Amino acid sequence: MMNGRPMTPEDLLSLRWVTDVALAPDGRTVAYALERVGSFPGASGARRFDYRSHLWVVDAGGGEPRQFTTGEQRDRHPVWSPDGRAVLFLSDRRAAPAATGKPPAHLWVIPAAGGEARQLTQAEHGPVEPAWSPDGTQIAFSGKPPVTEPPACDVKIITRLRHKADGEGLWDGRYRHIFVVPAAGGPAWQLTAGPFDHREPAWSPDGRRLAFVANRSEDADATNVADLWVVDATGGAPRRLTRSVGPVASPAWSPDGAQIAYLGHENACMGASNVMLWVVSADGSGEPRCLTRHYDRSLAHHLLSDMRAHPRGSGPVWSPDGRFLFVLVADGGSTQLAAVEVSTGLVHLVTTGRHDIYAASFDARCARVAMAISTPAEPGDVWIADVEGPADGRPAVAGARRLTAVNQELLAGVALSTPQRFAYRGADDWTIEGWVMAPVGAAPDARAPTILCIHGGPHAAYGETFFHEFQVLAGAGYALVFTNPRGSQGYGQAFTAATHHDWGGKDCEDILAGLDAALARFPFLDPQRLGVQGGSYGGFMTNWIIGHTPRFQAAVTMRSIVNCLSQWGTSDLAYFKGYWEFPGDPWENPTFYWERSPLAHVHRITTPLLILHSEQDLRCPIGEAEQLFTALKKLGREVVFVRFPDEGHDLSRSGQPGHRVERLRLIRDWFDRHLAAVPVQAAPEPASAPAAAEQGTTGVPAHGGRAP
Repeated sequence: MMNGRPMTPEDLLSLRWVTDVALAPDGRTVAYALERVGSFPGASGARRFDYRSHLWVVDAGGGEPRQFTTGEQRDRHPVWSPDGRAVLFLSDRRAAPAATGKPPAHLWVIPAAGGEARQLTQAEHGPVEPAWSPDGTQIAFSGKPPVTEPPACDVKIITRLRHKADGEGLWDGRYRHIFVVPAAGGPAWQLTAGPFDHREPAWSPDGRRLAFVANRSEDADATNVADLWVVDATGGAPRRLTRSVGPVASPAWSPDGAQIAYLGHENACMGASNVMLWVVSADGSGEPRCLTRHYDRSLAHHLLSDMRAHPRGSGPVWSPDGRFLFVLVADGGSTQLAAVEVSTGLVHLVTTGRHDIYAASFDARCARVAMAISTPAEPGDVWIADVEGPADGRPAVAGARRLTAVNQELLAGVALSTPQRFAYRGADDWTIEGWVMAPVGAAPDARAPTILCIHGGPHAAYGETFFHEFQVLAGAGYALVFTNPRGSQGYGQAFTAATHHDWGGKDCEDILAGLDAALARFPFLDPQRLGVQGGSYGGFMTNWIIGHTPRFQAAVTMRSIVNCLSQWGTSDLAYFKGYWEFPGDPWENPTFYWERSPLAHVHRITTPLLILHSEQDLRCPIGEAEQLFTALKKLGREVVFVRFPDEGHDLSRSGQPGHRVERLRLIRDWFDRHLAAVPVQAAPEPASAPAAAEQGTTGVPAHGGRAP
């Protein structure tokens, strides 16, 4: 008997999201941003839905969370002052809408004891990544020089290669620089100059220098390379500390100011490379040292969810004695916290379990850590734990306890499906991890229509995190199968890089082998009623699969790639593919680009297809969807094309709430039309369980199977 009602698309409007956590320096209080959907009057008088977020605080020892800011705005990214007496945050309060239609954000500061917030930045810098100076008197941030004069003409003359970015639109002609503003108020001054973007300022412990990340070369737009730089806080020429051949990020000064830790890689596999932990001398002497080259995991957050878009997770955090650095680790289908020993590079996982840690914050002594954690049953809550040790030479996290239950009221009345983990053999006999979700409230002796879900990237991953879309489909009577085929992060470098020059090859074999293994292992899955869906690279693979097999009765492709030739030059980032992912640029290997395009095989598609695409998607521009729709209509196939105005590539994760709900309704209704209408068959008696290495619920190797 089902305990609670099924989850619906409309439940999105009642969900709440913990988007940031910040632990006070004394470890006693956690500040966090809590986002929700509100209903507001629209221009035509009709109600519209939009996001609002406020700062909340909760005692680390437990107790009732308290709302810290109020109003009809978005308050985000709290940062405690070094003395714990104030909280810095970003907010669009009191701001008139900009030309983009969105009010600009500014830096604000509010006393920790409560009171009125005070606006720090006045010009429209678009500030991000704010950082307090150690003495609390100044705040550095990355921002843009203010516009002094509006353009005289709306004609845009493009000379820059990287002239657009999904979620931002066309470049506005301003580069990002490092600014400093007095914490007491006053104008901000610019520390960096030149036609380059500068990001992620970090103060030295003595407050005399700032580290930042930038590519200050003439060909910056043609590469993902960045370097670590240092500039005096009073100004002057910046000094480069690294000679990188790949990206760097998240600089963190050692407690004694002698070294700077950062995350990065050497572009061995471009975007498929493991993110590693490095340290470099802060005075520029010596070469950077990679601490985790031997550790076959990526030190970054890679798990996908429709509850948040691209969380930063946590940069490196030094222990006060300088012996350890704390980082997040992609470990299979989970995200864990780890301690890296600086002298040896040994990595110790200090958390375990089926969860996704998508943010972490330590107190000044690294005695406590606050975390934002999601599980398959929880969209995300604030947790606190004690950091013990080091015992036997390694720190440990103990006494983890949840401080919030922000969705308790909603989830108490909803029946959820619990993902069942299994393992199977894919192409090359590699062991691959997957999950199956049973439909909510289904009769145990009935087979359920089954949807194969394919993640994007391809170098992202599914895992132990909450997916509203999956719960909606399970609530509508569908079983789901989703896996982490080759290309997914969390299983080692060789596994992640195995899509090299092979999109639509063995990655496709891995995915279909996972479906077959699930069908054999779980008797409630119906092999006669199959759907397939995916977004971005998952949309590419959906298009590819239905162009190569007729076994699916319905498909949904979202923000997808259809023509690799056209996407290369119209996307904000696809021109990087020829460096590693594909064998050269289109003029060097046009045959590969075309043969690996779903459009080249469109004449073989007979599966009814729903195409969902955002009109402002600059990652996979909407022309991709237009080509697919036009081809299928001309071929006389069943196809529906839905366009979402004023949305980008992240529609499913951060798009307008009304559009997100409508998207879920469309997906559910499409599968209802093509799968649920087929008569239900009785499930057969379950066969004897196969070996765990093939399809069991345990036994997934630590490194995802044998490497190529």
